Amino acid sequence: MSSSSRVYELRVTRSSKIFVGFLLLGIAQACQAQCNKPLPLSRHVSHFRLGPTSALNALLWLGRDSGVCFGVEYSGPELNSQIRIDEDESTVRDLARKILGNAFQISVSEGVVVVRKKGVDPPGWLNHKLIKFETPHAELMNTGSLLWMTLEMSLDRTKHGFGGSGPVSEPRDEIGPFAERDKTVQQLLIKIVGSSHGSAWFPTNRLLRTSFDANVNRFWTLATYSTRNLFRP
Repeated sequence: MSSSSRVYELRVTRSSKIFVGFLLLGIAQACQAQCNKPLPLSRHVSHFRLGPTSALNALLWLGRDSGVCFGVEYSGPELNSQIRIDEDESTVRDLARKILGNAFQISVSEGVVVVRKKGVDPPGWLNHKLIKFETPHAELMNTGSLLWMTLEMSLDRTKHGFGGSGPVSEPRDEIGPFAERDKTVQQLLIKIVGSSHGSAWFPTNRLLRTSFDANVNRFWTLATYSTRNLFRP
């Protein structure tokens, strides 16, 4: 994936300031997942209609619509199953179970809904502990990349530099700063998505695709709900 830097010049007259203010407020409310709010599985969803699409994509759309962030510890073929869903007056818990089926376990950690397949161990790198992870206040995807680079250097101390590019969240999603000690990669990913306006992560599988812009490395894919020009399946 590629990223581009855009610079906008906004000239606001006195008469248009109120309009612009409401416009920016509307954008923020549409994209903010509010993952720090308690009881995410109990959130009411008045209507959820989607599909056909993959189970993983449906889960992320549920997160975007309801303001819930997900951490998915599995990326097998079941998440590529095509589903269609049309439900009224439900909860995030019930909709997630309808999307995933009974083979998955759903729990909550620091406001983030964690999904694990029953009887399947999560990837070992999730339990890798990092001595130190420090970042400034930064854009969501850049922070995710910093975590990836920190993990790579922890696993192989001969690595000294990284290159590449990726998307950024739009509207821009700023998180941090972080100064964490002796935390696992899983704990740090939960911290990152839980601090965002809306995002989710899952182990990288090139066969799994979503509607959302994503930063992909060899361990995980970090998808942001703050994605422009979304097409609802």
